[in-house]
Amino acid sequence: WYQRRVRECKEEPLSSSLPYSDLVEGASPSIRDAVLLDIGRTFPTHAYYREDLGPGQTSLRNVLLAYSTFDSAVGYCQGIGFLAGLIISYFKEDEEEGFNLFKDLLTRYGLREVYKPHMSGLKLRLYQLSRLVHDRHFSIHEHLNTHEVTPSLYAVSWIMTAFAAQLPFTISVRIMDFIFLQGIDALFKVILYTLDASEAEILSLKNFEVLMNYMKETIPQKILASFEYRLDDIFSIDLTLELRELEIEYQVLHEDLESANKAELLETKYNLLKLQNKCHSNQITQLNRELERSRSEKRALTAQIEGLVEEVEVLRKRNAMLRSVLTGETPEDETDGEYDVISRESDPMSVHNLEALIADQFHGVGD
Repeated sequence: WYQRRVRECKEEPLSSSLPYSDLVEGASPSIRDAVLLDIGRTFPTHAYYREDLGPGQTSLRNVLLAYSTFDSAVGYCQGIGFLAGLIISYFKEDEEEGFNLFKDLLTRYGLREVYKPHMSGLKLRLYQLSRLVHDRHFSIHEHLNTHEVTPSLYAVSWIMTAFAAQLPFTISVRIMDFIFLQGIDALFKVILYTLDASEAEILSLKNFEVLMNYMKETIPQKILASFEYRLDDIFSIDLTLELRELEIEYQVLHEDLESANKAELLETKYNLLKLQNKCHSNQITQLNRELERSRSEKRALTAQIEGLVEEVEVLRKRNAMLRSVLTGETPEDETDGEYDVISRESDPMSVHNLEALIADQFHGVGD
């Protein structure tokens, strides 16, 4: 029956050319570790899955490993094992056929998006549930919202495991039948019907802890108590149009939010660049000031050096003239000017003139 329903589904599944055994062997070591850790917590009381690494757990492990290779965008996610376990329990003699049905369930019935790493599909379903409760059971929505009890706190496991983590195996299989008939819409119908039947009790609870316990523990028990004999009432709820409208609404809001986030990010980057530019401008101004100061100091030092060079040249000439006076020889490069003046004033009978000149020269050197 499951296989017939899958064939009737119009949406095309993903495909792979790899044989099943290669898909199993192709799983990464990290996924192998995660699957091995989780399979013991999947239907731990069910006879087929109770034995550690027995036939049931081995088959479940293989199917999950194969799917992680087959659909790398999903890989492996906690919760997905419950859906696999529900299906392959009916394919004990043909594990590969159970895998084929499991992958078709995820790819054809809109469930794989729930298990993607960024949980985009799960966020959509939680948004749809919140809006459905708001529109159909406003009092419950407002009461839960007042006490900060949101679908993300109580409904994640319901959606990701199709209630299989909360309900007995036999009822979980019946809900799986319901999903094959109507897709993921079936989960919303079960939730909304149960909330409607529980409205009076929910509104009587007045604090967060009690409400959370009721939503996570009591609601599944109410589903267990009423599912079989209320199936026609649950089945008759029509959510097709509402869910489609809410999906479009979520996508628009999500795109608007992304655009707003991008605009905010761009504005933040712009303001940061402005601040960095201002800092760089201040640094450039400071560097220009330091450069101008360095240039001024360089000009002053250059002038001092030029003055010292001139003084050295004067001293050199005077020393040469003194040597010539003392030796009586005329300097090669000094034939007039100051030397002539000294020669005329340096009469041998006027020794005091010579002593005064020598004293003057040595006084200049000391300075």
